[in-house]
Amino acid sequence: MASPWRQLINGQITLDEALQLLVDPEGIVTLDLLDLEVSRRFRRHFPHDYELPPVIPLLLWRNCYYLGSTTELSKGKIKQLRDRTDMDLKVISIADKSYRDWSYIQEIDLNRIDPTRLVELFKEKEELEDLSTFTEIYLLKNKNATEQLNFIIAGAMYNRASDIHLEPTQKGLRVRYRIDGMLRDIVKPSQGLNTNLITALKVMSNMDIAERRRPLDGRVKMNYAAGQDAELRLDMRVSTFPAVQGEKAVIRLLPQKNPFSNVYDLGFTETALKIYQGWLKQPQGIIIITGPTGSGKTSTLYTSLQSVIKEFLNVVTIEDPVEYVLPGITQGQVLEAAGMTFSAGLRAILRQDPDVIMVGEIRDEETADTAVRAALTGHLVFTTLHTNDAVSAIPRLKGLGLDPSLISDALLGIVAQRLVRKICPYCAKLYKPTAEDLRYLGLEEHQANPEKWRKGDGCSKCSKSGYLGREGIIELIDVDQAVGQLICEGTVAQIQHHLHSINFDSFRLAAIDKVTKGVTTVEEVRRVLPYSVMNLSS
Repeated sequence: MASPWRQLINGQITLDEALQLLVDPEGIVTLDLLDLEVSRRFRRHFPHDYELPPVIPLLLWRNCYYLGSTTELSKGKIKQLRDRTDMDLKVISIADKSYRDWSYIQEIDLNRIDPTRLVELFKEKEELEDLSTFTEIYLLKNKNATEQLNFIIAGAMYNRASDIHLEPTQKGLRVRYRIDGMLRDIVKPSQGLNTNLITALKVMSNMDIAERRRPLDGRVKMNYAAGQDAELRLDMRVSTFPAVQGEKAVIRLLPQKNPFSNVYDLGFTETALKIYQGWLKQPQGIIIITGPTGSGKTSTLYTSLQSVIKEFLNVVTIEDPVEYVLPGITQGQVLEAAGMTFSAGLRAILRQDPDVIMVGEIRDEETADTAVRAALTGHLVFTTLHTNDAVSAIPRLKGLGLDPSLISDALLGIVAQRLVRKICPYCAKLYKPTAEDLRYLGLEEHQANPEKWRKGDGCSKCSKSGYLGREGIIELIDVDQAVGQLICEGTVAQIQHHLHSINFDSFRLAAIDKVTKGVTTVEEVRRVLPYSVMNLSS
């Protein structure tokens, strides 16, 4: 179909009809209908982009350029444009979004893009809407599936995404990024992205592209330029899942830079941090980190390991998988097909003269028993369990068949954690707590430090969400003599009663600390923590 400009010069439509086809009453320009020849003729008068105001060449008709503009041009600017083009000018008001989208199209030149420098293309695409539009325009211009995939990965890296979801639907492929723990649409199915992208991902991950009936796993390593000649090495874990509409793929992004600074940044309250630092100074014992997938256990483990590294210590790990390579540590990878399980790896580590051991996860009785006995024989052991809170780790260990007295003697303490989004510092505003907020936290107004409460209004830095970044909200049980005795002789209910009686560092106290210091909001705490942990009677 010919463009409105071609139809106009061929006498098929009138000028008004051409303009109505190009610009709707809200000022939205139908960019697909613009004729490249009109743009080429206009822009040849302006070899440098900085000479142009924010205008889109819409039509050229009878020695007059019809320009779409987001702002009212001054008489001086209009005269300057007329002098340069030697044409008359008429300006039509258009929406800001239309000009941004058009400028992205001008910016993308597929012939000049270096795949290793894709990350730099996303600079100044701060709003999620801008990111989605820019991504859509690039993907529609570039039909090469591998290059499309590289572009999607680069966009995820630039926007701090932890995962990319590629989801087939009846209408096409849906692309979502997980940013600060929340999934956000980047490419909608209606935009026509082909599911060939998943095949390209499987090729890149050395997966069997003919196998679509069962889940597959793979890994990819890539290098990207990150600006100012810096290079970012990226390790990606890829998994596929056969679904009704086709294979779904999820990419876990693991930038190979050290994101772990020190234990002060993990999110402990002041009292919990002092206790935890005391554990890290111990020569032996076991420290358990609990929480569901994606709760920040890896960050806590790796940061803790880095804090105990000394030249005279031998630190060895067995992990599944090794997510980050840390200097000064010997890291081992589980490979069950070769017989390298957690239990086999842990037994081998004990023959390597270790001082500090990290076991990625306790999954069976043999691993649990070996870890506990290692802690009792002069080793500091870190490990994880999947439980909902800290106290649940105790019956979990007992359920694996361990002697309660051994658990009591070996345990230094248990940490349970979740990740809450932090209030965006760029758009944070004072917020007066409501009666419902105070009731949820179990506080009186004079206890709530109300002058520190904040909420984010939403801005370009946080994609209008009001949150930017995440921090741990942490529950901690210090296994002292009283708790140790209850592990040996008491029930879980008795342990819980004792912990509440001593006002231990619970999720509730950690949540109150975060909200009353203006770190996060009650809404975010409600989203992350079950109501039972905030219920004083529990």
